Amino acid sequence: DRHQWTKEELEEYEYARMRETDEIAEKMLVEEKAKLQEKIEIAIEMIKENFSNVQIAKMTKLSIEIVDKLINEMKNNQ
Repeated sequence: DRHQWTKEELEEYEYARMRETDEIAEKMLVEEKAKLQEKIEIAIEMIKENFSNVQIAKMTKLSIEIVDKLINEMKNNQ
């Protein structure tokens, strides 16, 4: 029962909970980055196939701005 814990025990418990929360948040961030990278890779393939920026944005759920940036980057790298 937490009500009978010492101040040190409570601090240790709270620290452990914060670490757990940080680890969960970090895992979620990694997963979100992986999803974004997958969307970008799909968008790049669609750009190569001459899909419009609107079609790409709709299919990948990326913003038009991101799609346009990818298109411009690909043009500049050619």
